[in-house]
Amino acid sequence: MQIVRMAESDTIKGKGGKGQLEQGGFAVKMAGAVYGLAVDIGTTTVVMGLYDLGSGERLAGLQEKNRQTLLGADVMMRLMHCQRGSKQKLEQRIREQLQDMAEQICNSFCTLEQVKTLTVVGNTTMCHIFLGQDVSGLAGSPFRPAYRGIYRCKGGDVGLQRMKCTDVIVPAGIDAHVGADAVSMICALQLQDTEDTVLAVDIGTNAEIALSCQGEISVCSAPAGPAFEGAQISQGMRGEPGAIAGMHIARQSGNILLEVIPDDRRNIYPVKGICGSGLIDSIASLRQSDILQPDGYLLCDREEADRLGIPGYLRERITEEGFLVYLDSGGQHVCLTQKDIRQFQLAKAAVQAGIRMLLEQKGLTLEQVDRLYIAGVFGGHISKKSAVLTGLFPDIAREKLVIAGNAAGDGAAKALLSEAFLQQTEQVGAEAVHIELAQQEAFQQEFLASMELAPWN
Repeated sequence: MQIVRMAESDTIKGKGGKGQLEQGGFAVKMAGAVYGLAVDIGTTTVVMGLYDLGSGERLAGLQEKNRQTLLGADVMMRLMHCQRGSKQKLEQRIREQLQDMAEQICNSFCTLEQVKTLTVVGNTTMCHIFLGQDVSGLAGSPFRPAYRGIYRCKGGDVGLQRMKCTDVIVPAGIDAHVGADAVSMICALQLQDTEDTVLAVDIGTNAEIALSCQGEISVCSAPAGPAFEGAQISQGMRGEPGAIAGMHIARQSGNILLEVIPDDRRNIYPVKGICGSGLIDSIASLRQSDILQPDGYLLCDREEADRLGIPGYLRERITEEGFLVYLDSGGQHVCLTQKDIRQFQLAKAAVQAGIRMLLEQKGLTLEQVDRLYIAGVFGGHISKKSAVLTGLFPDIAREKLVIAGNAAGDGAAKALLSEAFLQQTEQVGAEAVHIELAQQEAFQQEFLASMELAPWN
């Protein structure tokens, strides 16, 4: 993201956008070439990459909001809709979306007929819905997926009418709540091949957490919810044009510095809402200013703020509705509410408790962790400092904390280009130990203890 910081109601120039296509190099349609698509079906965001299967070169990338979100923001809502008769509608939505995205991403390079292979990763529910598999075993105990291992078929077998002859490959998952995306992340980061103690966390609506200890892999899935993606936040949105993506309070000048994703195509920069990275920055800034307390209480009374010594330039932004992150001369505003704070607390507590549970299962402390990878589409845009201040990331040595980008998507690409890598997912899927958090008596206690907005160690 290219950032130019400006004060108060000014917006910030950046990069991003809904369905924005990224491509490099000179696009030429080659009649004899063959291509492949690597897809990460996230609960909220779908990411696709186009590859030349001959050279292995990544030609273009595209990401969009998952069209299934209209039928539920999280995995449990999607499963509920499946049980109530909307499974076919969910299947159709994701299949149509993948084909539409494929046509868009291939437009400058090839035809859909030249796409030989489509590799798809996602959590177990996303993969089951895409493949048309029975999801009843994912909705209740005992949790069981309908299939295990690598799944191979033709596009026509799973309703891809415009890609009937394309080979479809879904790498192996682990269990009902830990799918091919987690395994692809593990293999992309080579957790199965290290003797170090390594944690990897894929931050998203359904946060997957993996721990490698002496080559043994333990995994769990934490139901973080869609707050990190901007959903269920009063003025939340995805990282699209108009989203506040960062915030900082300049103590000396009193200015609030914002980072806003612009719409470069129209050369205008209106503020529309706040995305996940902006939410975390805002919460961290309000904690440092004592407008937000460690237990999550947000000051909403200016007299109370005055008694607590909050500076005037911040007091004037405190309203009964919440804290005005953004306000322009026309009255357009973005407000962070008490409910928004609680949604973030629930999301970050799930991730924090999941990490603690995996470490406790192995009798480990954070000090014994050699590396912590933060993965996911969203994870790459989070400020490390803000994430530590709010307790989303543990307060460990900065050199141990590694932003890994979309490791699940990288794994999907590696599985597309390498049969050996694909077979690694089968082995990891079979050998990894799945910790079902809901069945752990200590999880609820850990979850409640993780609600505090403070650094943890």
